[in-house]
Amino acid sequence: MKQKLTILLFIISTAGFAQHFTYGTGGAVYNSEGKKVIPTDVRTFMRDNPEALKLYNAGRSKKTFGNVFFYGGLAMIGANVITAMNTDNITSTGSSQYPQVSSDRSNMTFAVIGGILLVASIPIKIGYPRRIREAIGKYNSKLPANELADSDIKTTIVASNNQLGLRITF
Repeated sequence: MKQKLTILLFIISTAGFAQHFTYGTGGAVYNSEGKKVIPTDVRTFMRDNPEALKLYNAGRSKKTFGNVFFYGGLAMIGANVITAMNTDNITSTGSSQYPQVSSDRSNMTFAVIGGILLVASIPIKIGYPRRIREAIGKYNSKLPANELADSDIKTTIVASNNQLGLRITF
């Protein structure tokens, strides 16, 4: 009986908490203890709330597309500019005594496309935090009100030479 009561108290004290999430910068989600939660764990917690999960997945997708457009655009601009700086488009005609040298402009098509991607990424990157915040708000609003979640309850196992025990602090 004593063992069953101990196990019951341990399970109640650890499972009695609902995970309240908060939004941090850059799409990071933190739990009630202030520790960062990885996106797969957030999706696992939100699987019972399909509306919040849909918003969260939409926000994460927008973040991914925004990052791809932003960094892809920067890479295209950088690669094109570096290539243009290191390429000689000089053609020489005429005799060896009096050569005529002409220079062609570098093709900046990739830099222009990269600039368009960079500009397109701005509204995408601005919009994703709102969706993640809404998802967290919907998830937190559906959680049952638990008065114990506000207090600091800890369960620890206490061991010494002569005894083994379970300590629950409220």
